[in-house]
Amino acid sequence: MNMNKQNKLLLLSFFLLFGSLIAQPSNDNCTKPIRIVNITKYCSKVGEFTNVDATPSGYGKGSCWAATNNDVWFVFRALASDVSITIIGINSGGTAGGTLKSMTAALYTGVCGAPSLNELACSSDNGTRGILSIAKGGLIVGQDYLLRIDGRNALIGTFQLCINNFFPPAVAEQDCRVGTVLCNNNPFVNAKLSGPGIDLDEARATCLGEGGGATGGSENQSTWYTWIAKSDCKLTFTITPLNPSDDIDFAVYELPSGIHNCNDKKLLRCNATHPTGPNGLFCGTLTGLNLSSTDTTENFNCDAGEDGFCKYIDMKAGKVYTIIINNFTGTGIGFSMEWGNCEFLGPEPEFKVVPDSGLRCETLFDVQDFSTFVAGNIVSYDWNFGVNAIPASAKTKGPHGVTYQSFGEKFITLTLTTDLGCKISKVKRIVAEPCCEDLPDLEILIDSIFDVKCFGEKNGRIVFHGNLGNPYTDQMSQSQYYTFSLDGIDFSPLTNLDNLPAGKYTLYIQDRKGCTNSIQFEIKEPAQIVVDAGPDVEIVLGESVILTATTQPSDFYTYDWSNSGIQLCTVCQSTTIVPLKEGFYKVLVTNDKGCTGVDSLFIRIRKEYKIFFPNVISPNDDNVNDFFSTKGNNALESIKKIEIYDRWGGRCYNRENVSLNDFDKLWDGKINGEKVNPGVFTYIVAANFIDGTTQVFSGDITVLR
Repeated sequence: MNMNKQNKLLLLSFFLLFGSLIAQPSNDNCTKPIRIVNITKYCSKVGEFTNVDATPSGYGKGSCWAATNNDVWFVFRALASDVSITIIGINSGGTAGGTLKSMTAALYTGVCGAPSLNELACSSDNGTRGILSIAKGGLIVGQDYLLRIDGRNALIGTFQLCINNFFPPAVAEQDCRVGTVLCNNNPFVNAKLSGPGIDLDEARATCLGEGGGATGGSENQSTWYTWIAKSDCKLTFTITPLNPSDDIDFAVYELPSGIHNCNDKKLLRCNATHPTGPNGLFCGTLTGLNLSSTDTTENFNCDAGEDGFCKYIDMKAGKVYTIIINNFTGTGIGFSMEWGNCEFLGPEPEFKVVPDSGLRCETLFDVQDFSTFVAGNIVSYDWNFGVNAIPASAKTKGPHGVTYQSFGEKFITLTLTTDLGCKISKVKRIVAEPCCEDLPDLEILIDSIFDVKCFGEKNGRIVFHGNLGNPYTDQMSQSQYYTFSLDGIDFSPLTNLDNLPAGKYTLYIQDRKGCTNSIQFEIKEPAQIVVDAGPDVEIVLGESVILTATTQPSDFYTYDWSNSGIQLCTVCQSTTIVPLKEGFYKVLVTNDKGCTGVDSLFIRIRKEYKIFFPNVISPNDDNVNDFFSTKGNNALESIKKIEIYDRWGGRCYNRENVSLNDFDKLWDGKINGEKVNPGVFTYIVAANFIDGTTQVFSGDITVLR
């Protein structure tokens, strides 16, 4: 590959890279959200996402938003009934997750492209803290949910996104005597904390009472949980603040008199360590119990040797324990809880699907409960049968007969509540096979195809719709739709495909019963514009070069010649230049559709600074050698200065800024109008050349009479 072709590729690579840096985010539109896959305890990298250069989507503002400006979209599939979402920008006074100063968010169900979406939750950072939380329960396991994030008041920036999907215990309570009873050791999230409850100072005389906090007592924003140990075990747990900068404290008690009998509670562990201390001391943002710590209490502040964790508790089977968790910082933002391996006493949820294989959509099958609880009574059953189930839910033990209006992966969720008030959930996955026999053939109808505008681009487009079969129905708008795919694997509810390169494609359609069909189509592209700027050239400084470009295929083109970003001619297929510096000279060719081709040649310049002077003059007015003169090559521009000295070093003559027209009459052999005597003189000449350089020449000149 010659040098000009290498340069062309480098230029094109630079333009492509620069273009990608300023492009709008990939999830700018609802139809192309970023899918978050594992949401059990998900946190993106700091600053991983952005709404910079995003554009307003076609949907109106969220119900709690002032406006829609630069919204971006995410999607996740629920694996449990509740979700806690935290968006972290600058996080004033805390650990930053990005540069976004204030944000808004909304959670939806529905189909992108439908007239409207069903808003489930909305939140706005009205205090401009640069951090926002949003929580929602009652999700259907297996259903997709859309998350929309925008900058408040048209702000833009990067942010960190954290999502935690979980089955919650019963409603969080704020006093020990009604503390939330836990049935098992599943992780959970308490998204928001809001005050100390009725008894404002239940953790008095513990480390939580030090420092005062927002209320001056041992509780600022607190919640209580209680449980019965199922077996002897070393209790460990980790509490993670949803706002990384919050100071979350806790105290663990034994309840000798049983659940909710708190008068004689016995303190076992207490931790009120602040995440940071003086002189840059760091005690950590997490807190809890672990197997390696040896202390049973870490008091207020962050002291040397503290890490936010205390020693495990040797739990005994059948004994009752309770924990108070308090947000000392008082932001109202909650925490996530993860337990170790210790189990808590509770029911054992279990159910079966009959038959357990060969299920088909719209086939009736039974869901039968086999749950047990030896230590108490189950007082309620809450069933959710998943997406497109008939019935969608039930509130009795059953058995229940269920059918599905659509095929595919389904999730059945059973939530039990006991007479102690604890809740526990179990999920089972089933697959409803397609059922397409004796149904109308599913069709794809292509409305229009738009070919690629220019060779190599990715702007082809196809618009299509489905027909017959059994379309899905959007529950919000009642509009019908099909799902489509280009690979026959990942189907989405689309009506068009954009940004396609040229090529042959297969478009697949699928309806709610799993029936499929396909059709082939082709996106074409025009021929590549091939430009030839000619071979590389080598010249002597001052020589001219004729630049001429030839282009295929034959068409009407405009030509733009340039060097290092400086335009030489914007309308010339051929132009003549006198290059002053060597380098690549590029021609950009454009047709009437805006398609371009580019090529370049390298002009190498030999810098020869030549100038000639006579060594004898005879200024006797006979018009022959009467003047000291000079000649140079095409690179010579002017004489900056000329000086003549006699044999004793006296300056006889000087002159500055001599133009090209006066090169033949530099000196007439006179000093102040008087003829000099014959002899040998010395000249010093500073000459300017067209590339901006100045060269100095000197020599002897003999004057004859």
